[in-house]
Amino acid sequence: MEQSVLSSVVLPLAIVLIMVALGMTLTIADFRRVLAQPKQVSIGLLCQLVLLPLLGFAVAGIFALPAVYAISIILLAAAPGGATSNLIVHAADGDRALSVTLTAISNMLAWFTIPFLLGIAYTTYGSGALAIDFPVASTMIQVAVLTVIPVIIGMAIRSWKPDFAERSKRFTRIFATVFLFLVILALVIQNWDVIINDGPRFAPAFILLNVVALAVGYFVSKAARINDVQSVTIAIETGIQNSTVAITVALTILNNNEMAVIPGLYAIWMYVTGFALAYWLTRRKTNADAVTA
Repeated sequence: MEQSVLSSVVLPLAIVLIMVALGMTLTIADFRRVLAQPKQVSIGLLCQLVLLPLLGFAVAGIFALPAVYAISIILLAAAPGGATSNLIVHAADGDRALSVTLTAISNMLAWFTIPFLLGIAYTTYGSGALAIDFPVASTMIQVAVLTVIPVIIGMAIRSWKPDFAERSKRFTRIFATVFLFLVILALVIQNWDVIINDGPRFAPAFILLNVVALAVGYFVSKAARINDVQSVTIAIETGIQNSTVAITVALTILNNNEMAVIPGLYAIWMYVTGFALAYWLTRRKTNADAVTA
């Protein structure tokens, strides 16, 4: 995927602003509530750290992908959650505290999960086990800058100006939804040649991974008797991965440009499903509120 001002500057800055807005909807009590509900966090981590990688291996096998692309799809499935999933949860009016909590934990565990799963992938599809020096410090700094710190700033603003934070809630959700749509449009235009040349070969694989992961996150949560809002949140955290981490690992650690193709294409696709899901959930909630009014 081509790096540009959009992807390297505009997108991170916009995400930081939206994460501040997300933080303005949260209080310390929200996180206490989440931590007091270990089942929700446990189910979310089960879906994201266990079931999603298993889906990655299944998809690689179903489509009989060449070794380099099979490893690439597993790398994508091994990537932790990121700011994008938090942004989509915010736009969809999901459980923001649960979303941020799952993102933080999955990133803290990424130093182990990514090398472990890539080691299995290389043993299965490559030339044997692979020793990977995963950049723990830089990954954690990236997560902190894009998610944790802006959320803390937003929570501080809410504590200082609660009326302003409450009035801003509806506007920031609308802004997040519009922003998702504009990002899709800009990324498609910017990477049109890559989409046309490589998309048809790999789209079925990463689309299936994304859609099934969303479904697994939702239905496993419902089977565990978790409420609908939190089930949707877990679905988004399961189905929307931090493709930037996958691309970075492919290009800098594995030194393989081909392995960055699927995560790069997925980086565009996840905004499509994320935007669609956020829009549908918002419409469903609006209609439900209208019926009960």
